[in-house]
Amino acid sequence: MPVTRTVARPVCILGLLFILWAPLVFAVEVKIGAGASASEDIFKKMIEPMEKSIGIKLVIISDGPSAALRSLDNDLVMAAVGGLSFQDWMAMMEKEGDKPRKPAEYTYREIGKSIIKVIANKGILVKKLSKDQLRGIFTGKITNWKEVGGADVPLKIVYGIKIPGTNTMFQKEIMDGEPYAKTDLEASTAPDVKAKVVATPGAIGLSVTSLVDETVSAPEIPEVGRPVTMITKGEIPFSMQKVLDYMRGEGQKYITK
Repeated sequence: MPVTRTVARPVCILGLLFILWAPLVFAVEVKIGAGASASEDIFKKMIEPMEKSIGIKLVIISDGPSAALRSLDNDLVMAAVGGLSFQDWMAMMEKEGDKPRKPAEYTYREIGKSIIKVIANKGILVKKLSKDQLRGIFTGKITNWKEVGGADVPLKIVYGIKIPGTNTMFQKEIMDGEPYAKTDLEASTAPDVKAKVVATPGAIGLSVTSLVDETVSAPEIPEVGRPVTMITKGEIPFSMQKVLDYMRGEGQKYITK
């Protein structure tokens, strides 16, 4: 039977290689709905190395925490992640008239922290803004940069409709709950806010740490820190648990601090 042995050996080797390569070739997909802080400061740099390490492909749907929680309720994602506390998240949903369906089924955990940044068009040379100045700007009481020590340039607020977690926390901590000024410069996600700030003279908007670079001005402001919260529903699937384990371990080096 020497012929049989000769044929079997490469077959066994190929089988072993298939087992070793399978996690990379057929990566399990985990969908997570997320807000700006989670997408940019936590998951962005982690997606590729996580897939290579544990064979799980993260699909991040960056529609903001409100949409993320609705997707979780409808079983469209395995987790929802937002840059605000669980209590503030639930209050925000109720304020929007979108009360969560079964909050008793939720499990929430803090997976990181994020700092809200204010970014302005590169031509704005103001180095520092106080809480009172920021409140005046974003409520519309201050309309020109010269009122806060800058040049005679009209202020243009870029408002991101898909970063409600960021908007809510900034409104709570800096604006003392006052409403945002009406603006014609509407954006969607945090990267879109940044793009419009870059392209618009006199523009200002809210951002996250990882998006601040040499293309924008980032004046010093009072620190606005917030937890990044993950919500899951019911029993956590094995693949989602592997993601959590990776984030607590090797994934820490990819999270923006």
